Amino acid sequence: MQLKQLTINGFKSFADKTTIEFVSGLTGIVGPNGSGKSNITEAIRWALGEQSAKSLRGEKMGDVIFAGTANRPPLNRAEVVMTFDNSDGYLKEQPATVAITRRLYRDGESDFLINNQAVRLKDIVDLFMDSGLGKESFSFISQGRVEAIFNSKPEERRGILEEAAGVLKYKQQKTKAERELTTTDDNLDRVNDIIQELHRQLAPLEEQASLARDFEQQTSEYQQIHKQILALEIQQFAAEQEQTQAANRETKQIVAAQADRAKSLEAKSEALTQTEDDLERELNQLNDDILAKSMRLEGLTGEANLSSERVSNAQSTLAELKEQLASATSDRESAEAQVQTLSDQVAAQTTKRAALAKALQDQQAAAHTPAQLNEQLDAAQNHYIDLLQQQATNKNALAATEKDQELAARQSSADATRLHGLQQAAAEAKATAATQATKVADLTSQLATASATLDEAQDRLTAAREAQAGADTAYRDHVAEFQRAKARYETLSELKEDYSGFYAGVRAVLKHKANLTGVIGAVAELLTVPAKYQQAMDVALGANLQAVVTTDETAAREAITYLKQTRAGRATFLPVSVIRPRQLPAAVQRQLAEAPGFIGVGSDLVQADQAVQNVVANLLGSLIVADTLANGVKLANLSGHRYRIVTLDGDILSPGGAMTGGHAQRSGVSPLARTQEAARLKQTLADMVPALQREKAALDDKTAAVATATTAVTEAQATSTRLTADLRAATAQRDSLAEQATQATRQAQAAKLAADATTDFAAKLTTLQHTATELAAAIAQAQATITNTKEQLNSATAAEAEYQAQLNQRQTALAVLTTEWQTAKTQLQQWQDQAAQLAQQVKTLTARIARITRESADTAEEKANREATIKRLNSELATLKARQDQQAKAKAANHTTLSEVSAQISTAYAKQNAAMATAEQQAASLSRLKLNLENRLATLAEDYQLSFEAAQQLVTQQPAELPAMKSKLKLLKRGLDDLGPVNPNAIAEYDNVKQRYEFLHKQQTDLLDAKAQLLATMGELDEEVKVRFKDMFDQTNAAFEEIFPKMFGGGHAHLSLTDPDDLLNTGLEISAEPPGKKLQRLSLLSGGERALTAIVLLFAILQVRPVPFSILDEVEASLDDVNVNRFGEFLKHYSSDTQFIVITHRRGTMLAANMLYGVTMQESGVSKMMAVSLDQLAKPAASHPKEDEHGVIR
Repeated sequence: MQLKQLTINGFKSFADKTTIEFVSGLTGIVGPNGSGKSNITEAIRWALGEQSAKSLRGEKMGDVIFAGTANRPPLNRAEVVMTFDNSDGYLKEQPATVAITRRLYRDGESDFLINNQAVRLKDIVDLFMDSGLGKESFSFISQGRVEAIFNSKPEERRGILEEAAGVLKYKQQKTKAERELTTTDDNLDRVNDIIQELHRQLAPLEEQASLARDFEQQTSEYQQIHKQILALEIQQFAAEQEQTQAANRETKQIVAAQADRAKSLEAKSEALTQTEDDLERELNQLNDDILAKSMRLEGLTGEANLSSERVSNAQSTLAELKEQLASATSDRESAEAQVQTLSDQVAAQTTKRAALAKALQDQQAAAHTPAQLNEQLDAAQNHYIDLLQQQATNKNALAATEKDQELAARQSSADATRLHGLQQAAAEAKATAATQATKVADLTSQLATASATLDEAQDRLTAAREAQAGADTAYRDHVAEFQRAKARYETLSELKEDYSGFYAGVRAVLKHKANLTGVIGAVAELLTVPAKYQQAMDVALGANLQAVVTTDETAAREAITYLKQTRAGRATFLPVSVIRPRQLPAAVQRQLAEAPGFIGVGSDLVQADQAVQNVVANLLGSLIVADTLANGVKLANLSGHRYRIVTLDGDILSPGGAMTGGHAQRSGVSPLARTQEAARLKQTLADMVPALQREKAALDDKTAAVATATTAVTEAQATSTRLTADLRAATAQRDSLAEQATQATRQAQAAKLAADATTDFAAKLTTLQHTATELAAAIAQAQATITNTKEQLNSATAAEAEYQAQLNQRQTALAVLTTEWQTAKTQLQQWQDQAAQLAQQVKTLTARIARITRESADTAEEKANREATIKRLNSELATLKARQDQQAKAKAANHTTLSEVSAQISTAYAKQNAAMATAEQQAASLSRLKLNLENRLATLAEDYQLSFEAAQQLVTQQPAELPAMKSKLKLLKRGLDDLGPVNPNAIAEYDNVKQRYEFLHKQQTDLLDAKAQLLATMGELDEEVKVRFKDMFDQTNAAFEEIFPKMFGGGHAHLSLTDPDDLLNTGLEISAEPPGKKLQRLSLLSGGERALTAIVLLFAILQVRPVPFSILDEVEASLDDVNVNRFGEFLKHYSSDTQFIVITHRRGTMLAANMLYGVTMQESGVSKMMAVSLDQLAKPAASHPKEDEHGVIR
């Protein structure tokens, strides 16, 4: 298969429709920089399915459309058509000619066609996926891709062989399988969590279903007896009603007679009452006037007395304050005198203390203790012994020297000429040895530095690896922890969204609350409970956790209607508008707060929105929370068993004394616990995300640090090895030179010793004799020193006791004086503080005396004014009281008459009231009987849908048996109450949960089977990739070893795997040995050698896996002319199997081309093509390729 034709229209700089015909072999494209020749490569990549605008040097895909110039408007679409000769059937299931088309419009719409048939982009990509012509295949090789080969890591370089081996399809399939496996694992985790949750629900639901069945049986018996009791009570109430009606008629007649008598007496009473009212009003007015004047008089008298008392108190206060002022002034003067005295005392003691301390210090410095003299005596004696030893040594040396002098005199003198030669040879050997020793020292220093550098680098590498390992472990552990928490949170969220664990009726309302007005939510959803109180609140609230909170009664009625219409179950509703809060009395709460074990009131320990606070207070406002059952009992006794108490372990103490507790056999999770856990997990996940990001960044930093440290260790090891070898050679040379210098020195010394022996011995004898004289004098001096020291020691021993006593006396005196000095300083500070306080007190007292003097004068004036007013009011008050006595007598007479009439009226009314009371009692009895009848009849109709007549048919007992029937009904009611809150939908819920559990269990099995199948498929794909990769590696390595010496003109090279045992992840290493160089890795070659080696690898791959055509974009740019010529020859060689399209600037490559196309930009911003066939250059000009009228170059 070959590329026959490329048509570009509106793509980038190709504003005009341009069609390029390609020939077999090698086609070259040349042109100046910026002319648009690379746009041809990008047009081909784009047509083959490139989706990255950045890979096409744009910001967005619309940038590939011709944008216009100063002389041309922008175009609205770009189109590229590639036509292939598929006569060899390279593209399977395709005709002999295949044309693919891609168009892009400015509005973002795209067209994709194969042979003018509309297809998807994916269809074009799939068409070339296994053909070697994909947009990332070896059909496109740029200079950047060549550089990537020798700049990339071995692990990244393996991708070259993977592309050539055609394993990308398998790796994509494995990636897809891994995604499916991850999805399967996630689904399996969710299913496992739901199964566990359902399993926890099954046991309590089974228990609830059993309770529901018991409840239904007892309820049926209860209803049967209740209907019979209702029928018997209706009979009794009807008979009693007839008797009461007859008695009520007689009572009403008595009431009417007494009412007439009372009416006539009331007329007479009204006249008397009017008279009494007139007298009362006048008396009231008199009383008001008297009261007002009396109160005024009493007030003035009190104020006058108060003024007198104030004046008296002010005088007393002034006298006291003046005494205090005199006392404070005296105290202040005394304190100031004491301050001066203490200041002088402190100064004197300071001087005395300094003098005593100085005397003590001087005495201690001048002392010579016996211990010090003993040490001096020991030193003198040791020195004396040393001198005696030196004297003996000197005598021995003197005798030996005299003998040596005699021997030397008998020997002949050395030859002077021989001595000079030996001395010169020894000097030269020493100089050479010194130079070499300096070199060894330098190398030793360098090696020590290199060794230290290596040790530091290795330490850094070890520390970096340990840090990386620790960070990696921590990061992986935290990621695993995050995934577990996330999976648990998602499971809880799914259960919450499904309202799993709620009663059927509650769940129905909550699921449809969006369609119901005023539904706020279940109590369990609305509370935030700290973890330590969760169990207590769970037990205390019980079934109320599933109560539904609504805004008002209307919303509750609407929800109940919905449940009835849908037959979805029952639910309890708490309308916020009518629910009233309960509250523990403040006195009780204060009393309990002081008792041990009291934690708080339930409503204070939870949190909820302000809108539902009334509901929270109603449910928990009077609930007492205790820490333990023992303390709970004490709190119950303290509160008189009037309030409900719950402990942190869930024990309940009910009002009245009942206690509930023990170990709850629960395996499910309550809605409250699930809500609280989900909230905590949500916060935990939010907190973990930034922490994971920081740990990932830290891990990346530590990984980079390991790489840096590894490089440093490698470099340090190389330096250390080189310096060790250099030091070893230099040390051997130094030792050899040093041995030569030593031998020459010995020879010279022996010759000189023989020549100078006599002179040396004479000088030595003189020296030794002089030393003997000095030693004799020193020994005499040492003996004198010993004698003197012994005498001083005797004297010091006798004076030591007296010195020690005097020293102790001075130390004691100094300590006493220091204590007195500190005490005086403390007293001085206290007297200074007291003097300042007294000065402030004098100032305050003086101001207060002035203020009280002014206030006393004002009070005396007010007193005189009040006494004049009191005299006037007393006169007016006497006149008013005389008038009051006169009117009181008239009122008394009228009141006597009125009282007699009122007594008669009272008698009439008493009889009337008695009759009315009887009538009211009878009416109440009738109302009660009527209400009882109506209630019983309504209960029969509403609860049992029965009429009275139908209920009578059920009665089998006599009215006398009614008490026994009521007792039995009471027992049945108690039994139902003992069952507690019963979920009426528990039986259906249990069946539904069990059915869902069995269904999910089957899904779990299916997911496990799918996981096993995916793992098996991934294993098969891995094996296929290994086989294909290894086969491709072996063939490519053989071709690489064959082509390298041909391309380089000698040398050899090979490919190797960094980890042959791990074919899925092993890196690809390239080793090359150009002519005249040693075998080394690719990274150590020169730039040109690396580029040429990478090109050899590409040729090797093309030899193993030929492709129909390949586009080379300036891959030989970094080669020299010789290698460019070789490159061109190789292109010619491989062009028989592969069609090459080469974008180049190099002459050697151009000469190898069968056809050259030139890209020019004669018009600014618009690319044009021109072509010449190098095979036809020798032909007449008329036969050269030209552009036809359609813009096709032929």
